[in-house]
Amino acid sequence: MCSLRPQVDRMVLSCVMEIDHQGEVVSYTLNEGVIRSAERMTYTNVNLILEGERGLRERYHTLVDVFELMRELAMILNRKRVRRGSIDFDLPEPVIAFDERGLVESIGRSERNIANRIIEEFMLSANECVASYLEHKGVPSLYRIHEKPDPKRVMEFETIAARFGYSLGVGAIPVKRVQFKAERRERYGTGRGAKTLEIPEDIHITPRMYQKLTQKVAGKPEERIVSYLMLRSLKQARYSEKNEGHFALAAPTYTHFTSPIRRYPDLIVHRILKEVLRESAEREDRGVDIGVGTVAETGEVQSPWSKRTKTPTQVKEAWVGHPRSSSAKKQGAPSEPGSLGPGFSVPIPEAELHDIADESSQSERRADEAERELMEWKKMKFMEQRLGDEFDGLIVSVTKFGMFVELAELFVEGLVPLGSLTDDRYVFHENTRQIIGQRSRKTYSLGDPIRVLVDRIDRSNHRVNFAVVEDEPPRAKRGAKTKKRH
Repeated sequence: MCSLRPQVDRMVLSCVMEIDHQGEVVSYTLNEGVIRSAERMTYTNVNLILEGERGLRERYHTLVDVFELMRELAMILNRKRVRRGSIDFDLPEPVIAFDERGLVESIGRSERNIANRIIEEFMLSANECVASYLEHKGVPSLYRIHEKPDPKRVMEFETIAARFGYSLGVGAIPVKRVQFKAERRERYGTGRGAKTLEIPEDIHITPRMYQKLTQKVAGKPEERIVSYLMLRSLKQARYSEKNEGHFALAAPTYTHFTSPIRRYPDLIVHRILKEVLRESAEREDRGVDIGVGTVAETGEVQSPWSKRTKTPTQVKEAWVGHPRSSSAKKQGAPSEPGSLGPGFSVPIPEAELHDIADESSQSERRADEAERELMEWKKMKFMEQRLGDEFDGLIVSVTKFGMFVELAELFVEGLVPLGSLTDDRYVFHENTRQIIGQRSRKTYSLGDPIRVLVDRIDRSNHRVNFAVVEDEPPRAKRGAKTKKRH
């Protein structure tokens, strides 16, 4: 229903799902078809319609009931994800407005309205459904995976978050102590009496721990900082031919299927799915036994995806026995009930999928980096006209070479170099992530409000440099016993 032009016909692969009042997929149908976009709708207009804007509701009166039903379903799906522990970081992104000459007019924060959430929830459900279907079929495919966070990153987060009175609730983190031998101490210059190296071992961490902390800090002054630190402690999602689940979504099986016109992995999944569907005489497949999730006494959803009939290992073993597998053909293995039939060849071999997944993940990283560089360049050009202006800001990161400050009025981040703090000799304390003056004991910490002025544009590093305005000095060093904020 959302299209750039009205009355446009397009061939698509559709995933039509029947969803109950708990948000669980009761059954689904996958087939090729044609989509006709009857109206050109935008996120802004749909949001205004759902907010009650009279003019738009009258103009699109035939669609109002549909949009309201979509909102109701999206909220049901969202509540299901929350019950199973899915993490939802609602961090704002920069939005740049340009004037008629193409120059930056303003920089603000993006708004994630109900129309955005509707599409997000629908896409998440379709992606899970298709991934589960292909995995159940035993067909090699691409998955979107998100691995558990690294214990070292979790330990670093716990150390910093404790200063704000927060914790993920992982308890004591087991640490493996490694001591250098004498010759290694001499080689690395650690000298006699060197400290033992502590390496955090594997810990029990779940997405629900992140979810609960996200809910706890919601609306608090430190929400921006704690959410940012949580995000940094997580690994980056990537593509893989091996299904390892999606940690942040609390989804055992997930892929990217919904955007084949702009993401190559989605196109690959479509190609695989089309080959599978062509094995059906009606060129469609219906799934009715994926299971309906039930609510336990604790109120937590027993996800149908966690009760699948085959684990990833079992799927791989089953694949070896399939008649379309080369090893199965050699062994003359019989066809399993419900298999795709004899003579079916693998759409894309697993080795090729591995290369596609690796290249797609790397391309995604390069694209994200290019986007960040472009945004920083645009911000830099925008701030050139504001040299010497003062702004209120928030310290969002502290490093050995300075602190990064995000301006409150503008969605712009810049660096206060350590060398620009001339009223004292300041030292970076890595264990507490603080910059402390040796004489005055002034302390700059994560989450501190600060007044800065735009000092200069660092073109070589593509960033804005700030200088601290001393009219409002930072608070003195916190005591050893910091009062916890809940």
